[in-house]
Amino acid sequence: MIYLVLTILQSTLIFVVFKLFNNFRINNMQAITTNYLVAAIFGFLIYSEEITVQNFTGASWLGLGIFLGLLFIVVFNIFALSSQKVGIALTSVASKMSVIIPVGLGVWLYNDDVNAMNILGLLAALLAFYLTLKKSGNGIADKRLFIFPVLLFFGNGIVDSVMKYAQHYHIRDDLILFLCVVFITAFILGAIALLYETIRGKVKFHIRHVLAGIVLGLINFGSTYYIIKSMASFESSVVFPIVNVGIVSLSTLTGFFIFREKLSWINWVGIFLSLTAILLIAYA
Repeated sequence: MIYLVLTILQSTLIFVVFKLFNNFRINNMQAITTNYLVAAIFGFLIYSEEITVQNFTGASWLGLGIFLGLLFIVVFNIFALSSQKVGIALTSVASKMSVIIPVGLGVWLYNDDVNAMNILGLLAALLAFYLTLKKSGNGIADKRLFIFPVLLFFGNGIVDSVMKYAQHYHIRDDLILFLCVVFITAFILGAIALLYETIRGKVKFHIRHVLAGIVLGLINFGSTYYIIKSMASFESSVVFPIVNVGIVSLSTLTGFFIFREKLSWINWVGIFLSLTAILLIAYA
C-alpha cells in the first residue's frame, strides 16, 4: 500500500510544479527535457548492479522502452499545456479518467478479477471525477482548448496500458534499467526538438528553466517508479482506480488549501465520493 500512497503524493506534486511553472514563467520544453535527463541519471545512480551494453540489447523490453519514451515526451508536454491552459482540476480529471483504458485491457489481457464491488467502485470513481471537476459558470472560455484534455485522456491511457504490458510480460529485476531507457529516449527526443526551436529563435536558454527541470525530474522518476512497483503488487483494476481517484482528490485539496481555489459543495461531494470509491475498489 505504501507504493500506492507514494505514487499519489508524487504525481500530485507534478500538478503543483506545472502550476508553479506557469506562475514563474518557466519554459515547458527546457524544463521537461531536463527533467528526463535528471530522471535517467538518478536511475543509473541508484542501480546497484553492473551496467553493460548487453543489459539493454538483450532485453525483451527495449522496443517498448523506446516507444514509451516517445509517448512520455509528447504526453508530458500536453500535460503541461493542459494544466496551464485549462487548469489543474480539468487536467487532473481528464488524465485520470483514462483509467478506463488500462482497467479494460487488464480484464481482457490479464484476466483481472471483476466483481460487483469493483464495478461499483469504478462507476463511483467516474462520478467523483465529474463532481470534483464541476464548476459554476461556463467553465473554459475557449472551447478549442478542450483538445488538450481530450488528447491527454487518450495519451495517458495508452501510457498506462503500455507500462502495465511491459511490467506483466517483460520486466523482472531490471525495472530501473527499463525506466532509464524510457527517460533517455524522452530526453533525446526532447533535446532534438529543443535544438530545433533554439535554431529558429523560438527558445532562449536560461539556467532557471534547467533548475526547474531538475526538481521535476526527481519527482517524475519517483512517481513512475512507484506506480510500476504498485502494478507488481496489485491488479490493474485496483492500482489505476485508487491512484487516479487519489490524485484527483489530493490535487483538488491542494488547489483549495495552497492555491486558494474555490470549491463548491458539489466538489466536496466529489472528494468524499472519491474516498468511497477507493474503499470499494481496494476491498473488492
